[in-house]
Amino acid sequence: MIICIDLGSNTLRACLMNESLEVIKSYEKIVGSARNLSPKGLADDAMERIKSGLKEIKNEFDFGKFRHKAVATEAFRLASNAKAFFDDILVEFGIKFTIISGQLEARLTKLGVQNRADKLGIDITNALLIDLGGASTEIGFKDEFKSFRFGIVKFCEECLGEDLSSFKNYDDFENMAIKKTKEAREFISKFKFNTILLTSGVPTSVAALKLGLTYSSYDAKLVNGLVINEADMDATIELIKTNPNIDELTGDSRAGLVLGGIWLLKSMLDSSKPWIVIDDGLREGIAVGAKINLI
Repeated sequence: MIICIDLGSNTLRACLMNESLEVIKSYEKIVGSARNLSPKGLADDAMERIKSGLKEIKNEFDFGKFRHKAVATEAFRLASNAKAFFDDILVEFGIKFTIISGQLEARLTKLGVQNRADKLGIDITNALLIDLGGASTEIGFKDEFKSFRFGIVKFCEECLGEDLSSFKNYDDFENMAIKKTKEAREFISKFKFNTILLTSGVPTSVAALKLGLTYSSYDAKLVNGLVINEADMDATIELIKTNPNIDELTGDSRAGLVLGGIWLLKSMLDSSKPWIVIDDGLREGIAVGAKINLI
């Protein structure tokens, strides 16, 4: 068995997977790694949130019994202090992180999604994969992958400023999203696909709300394989705008991120194709990649 850790630009995710590539135990926490990312690197409060999450992971998983693989993505590719931070993490927690490229991130994510799709009996041979992250977005079709430098945290900070729970400027989302995703749309237009696979927190949130789940009652087993459409995204937008208790549904201070993420996705998605949500992604793909010596 293997402990897999995915430290993203917004979320810290970990799981224990067995030799059959089934998730035995999982962990997830919003850490906002990319929040207030500057030329000086990761913000002090972001590093403290990450350390707090890693402390919980060390208590949840038996690192003495199982080996681990830990990867970090776009925020850490950009941060000038990432190496020094991970040197400290290794000393303090005994967890060795690897900062992976956008290409490898996309490949590992595809492996995680493929593993879950196979278990669900879903054919994704001609499926486009979109993984909308906190600071980057990975898109792949068959064996061609590309990483784009836009994500929900960076995008929302541009639209909302530091207060990601504020919706004063939500009308800006649509126009800014169209500008941000121009290169991604050009990349997508090269491919002939019949299905779109969506992984990461925004589509899973839309799927969960469609099922009537809250943030605390979220169940990946129910979300995996669910088909959503543009009407579901529009319903989520309306819910976020009007529900005074939205944090109970989307998680503390996540509503603005979900809203911005929906607009980014809507600007890229072909509404004539089915949109299938898969909860599994990079975290689970780490185990698959380790099994085939990709990582």
